[in-house]
Amino acid sequence: MVRRQNPKAVSLMLKKKLRYCILGMTLPAVVVPLNAQETFPPPEKPLEISATKVADNEIVLNGELSELAWQEAQVTTGFTQREPVQGRPATNDTEVRILFDSKFLYIGAICKDSLSDRRRLRVRNLQRDFSGFGNDRFSVALDGLLDKRNAVGFEVTPYGSQRELQVIDGNEGDGNVDWDALWYVRTKVTDTAWSVEMAIPWKTLRYKAGTDKMYIAFNRNIRRYNEITTWPAFPRAFSHFRMAYAALLTNLEPPPPSANIQINPYLLGDVGRTQEGEAPEENKTNFEVGGEFKWAITPNSVLDVTVNTDFAQADVDQQVQNLTRFSVLFPERRQFFLENANIFRASEVDNIQPFFSRQIGLDASGQPIPLDGGLRFTSRTSTQTSGVLAMRQRETANSPAAYFGVGRYVQNLSGQNRIGGLVTHRSDNAFTNENGEEIASKQNTTATVNAFFRPKQSLSLDAMVSYSTDAEQGEGVALHGWVYQEKNWGYLGFIGQYVTENYLPGMGFLAFNDYILASPAIDLDIRPKWLPKFVRSYGPDAFADIFWRASDGAFQQAILNFSPFDLVWQTGGQLEARFRQEWQQLDNGFRPLGIEIAPGYYQFGQYELSFDSDFSRKLAGAVTYANGTFYDGNLESWDFDVRISPTPYIELVGSYTLNGFTGLGVEATDLTTNLLSTTARLALNPRVRLNGSYQWNSANEANIWNVRFAWEYRPLSFIFIVFNNNETEGFPSQPNLFSQQEVIGKITFLKQF
Repeated sequence: MVRRQNPKAVSLMLKKKLRYCILGMTLPAVVVPLNAQETFPPPEKPLEISATKVADNEIVLNGELSELAWQEAQVTTGFTQREPVQGRPATNDTEVRILFDSKFLYIGAICKDSLSDRRRLRVRNLQRDFSGFGNDRFSVALDGLLDKRNAVGFEVTPYGSQRELQVIDGNEGDGNVDWDALWYVRTKVTDTAWSVEMAIPWKTLRYKAGTDKMYIAFNRNIRRYNEITTWPAFPRAFSHFRMAYAALLTNLEPPPPSANIQINPYLLGDVGRTQEGEAPEENKTNFEVGGEFKWAITPNSVLDVTVNTDFAQADVDQQVQNLTRFSVLFPERRQFFLENANIFRASEVDNIQPFFSRQIGLDASGQPIPLDGGLRFTSRTSTQTSGVLAMRQRETANSPAAYFGVGRYVQNLSGQNRIGGLVTHRSDNAFTNENGEEIASKQNTTATVNAFFRPKQSLSLDAMVSYSTDAEQGEGVALHGWVYQEKNWGYLGFIGQYVTENYLPGMGFLAFNDYILASPAIDLDIRPKWLPKFVRSYGPDAFADIFWRASDGAFQQAILNFSPFDLVWQTGGQLEARFRQEWQQLDNGFRPLGIEIAPGYYQFGQYELSFDSDFSRKLAGAVTYANGTFYDGNLESWDFDVRISPTPYIELVGSYTLNGFTGLGVEATDLTTNLLSTTARLALNPRVRLNGSYQWNSANEANIWNVRFAWEYRPLSFIFIVFNNNETEGFPSQPNLFSQQEVIGKITFLKQF
């Protein structure tokens, strides 16, 4: 229903509703014992453990820790729970020993458990970069720069799947999981424990020259109990990457800086065909050679060079049905851009990104544009972080040759505070497209200053100011500020943003422009004693996004999202009720899923019920039901997720969304849309895998197949065989026929000198 209402009255009403929602959530925290436990500060003096030096080649990596050196090394034990009960001894303890020689840092762990029944272990699949919280795992976090802000993690499951990540300021959820590091690990499972033997090359680590120590922390998940244990102790609110709480690993003798060079060439063969619209079918048979060169000039600085860059083995984008006016942010999936990506990130939020690497080598629909090559230089020390990225994009029939440049510098201040700058420049050459149209050259530049302050571990402030100048758009500015508190009782934060009409980050991402945003949020983690034993926490939350137009201050949109009932089971499952209310002033119409929505003022809302089971089990599922009004019509939605995994070597997952629209838009359209995504993962071991996926989006009649065989025949050297099939008809009101099939064979070889 279209309703007219004074925007000032809308703002007053929103403030009242938000006040009532927050009051309704915080009342339980006042009237019942929270049993929240203290979010304790870091220790004034960290615990210490000592590493033991061994002769080169003394350790044979087999997961057994059978050598005498392991038996004589110092044992670290006494893990305590971070979840579910902070500080309580681990249900099953873990023993860790640390050795080193001139080439490797060795970490051995015995994860004690009663495993005569191997089904007690929870490992979802054997893929690399597995889910950090969905599996049994052992993890080590290392800070070689001793700055308590830059950490790397090395993680493994009982079946030997590897995961590594780069984390800044302890924010594991924002960690760069797609960083691929060269390291070695083997595991073994017995009736009384599962054991881990890691060998991490010194060349993989970053550390101060001449150092004899590093910060270190350990983490273990016991997934069937949904238990997270650490050594040393960490508050429940933080992960083991919050290095202010870490221990000090001493008695190290890392080698002095030396030549550290990697080459990673590839050979590729590609056969396929493409047809778009009424254009004739294009057939291709392609053979390419290219690769990457990495030179660790010092332990803290790295130069990467890429020639004829190829990403044929990268995952395909997930289909979405976008019902909003905002642009969708698709994640970066290409390896060259994923490594050290967090160095170039100047914004902690997704909707404003002054630099986003998907602007390089991909068109607006996600189709690849050839890259001739480029380079990246990055440096991290305890006092500063810097980086330079330069790429050249090849001219095609539909896009000009383009040059991309990025410069980044961050100065670390005292404590965990920092301030940084980012400059991007994009230059598109003049060219004539396939229709004979002459396109003029374009230039776009952004300059950004950002800062992060953490006056105490539970309180953080993130801020950014960004300026852009564009040959067509002119000059624009974006401001962002985020202050938040994290404690065992939950999260409380506020985001404010201001983006002018002409702000355009030509190498970044912007959901939309010309707006002012105020966004308060609260998310509680309440654990009163009266909760049933099978319930871990009661977590109501509320947040609001209120938008005004920046150019004249006119009200544009408000979203109030409130969950008064959110129970988290001890197993990790969840039962939640949620309410969503929206107020929108459409100055211009728009077309979600091709349905025309007329300009006007709209008020609509939905309620939502969802249930999730424990997704670490062999059979798991989730269902969400939502119903209510949507602009001037109605929307009823169902979401289903299912996982079947009789063994970690076989996993089948699927998701299905059904949207039913009635009476929507200018033509009072009734429409039912379907979105189906299925994936099958088969593995012979963690190094030989076959994945297949199928996606069907009925809104634009997209049918997308992707089948990928990957054999890691030596560490970080792969043979890939990939089949892609993409057929899309487009929306009925906006037909855009597209069909593409291809088979790709690719071999890569990594050699470290």
